[in-house]
Amino acid sequence: MMKKCFLILSVMACVACSSLTPAERAERAARQAALVEKALADRHYTINIQMMYPQRGPARNVTSNYSLEVKGDTLISYLPYFGRAYNVPYGGGKGLNFTERVSNYYESKNAKGQTKISIELTNEEDTYLYQLSIFDNGNTAIDVRSKEREPISYSGEMQIEE
Repeated sequence: MMKKCFLILSVMACVACSSLTPAERAERAARQAALVEKALADRHYTINIQMMYPQRGPARNVTSNYSLEVKGDTLISYLPYFGRAYNVPYGGGKGLNFTERVSNYYESKNAKGQTKISIELTNEEDTYLYQLSIFDNGNTAIDVRSKEREPISYSGEMQIEE
């Protein structure tokens, strides 16, 4: 009796752990791509940062809740910065932590399903260019360039809400 119970539980565990069929995977990927596209079309999305790549030094895991958020014509940048600053206010200034109105927003899509976005803005400390590469699955690469700091890159994932 004990062997039969163990066998039944083992079979149930294997069935529960089985992977998705290719059709289910394709459906899930298509649903996720549609959500990403809708968020981009609405210009209302958040990218949670997972890694940062300073120009000098090794890549670093990001352990806090750093993010980049676009809400219409406003960019909310809450990003860590490691690198050389050329001319910044005493004490380091705001760095890449600010909320500012976007000057220019350009979006294009390539054949591989990748969306390229360029966001230009200026605040009282610097002029910035954010270049985003967003894939259909929500994975994102971000390059940040400014006049007063060395460039830095980030990778993260779009927060997708159904």
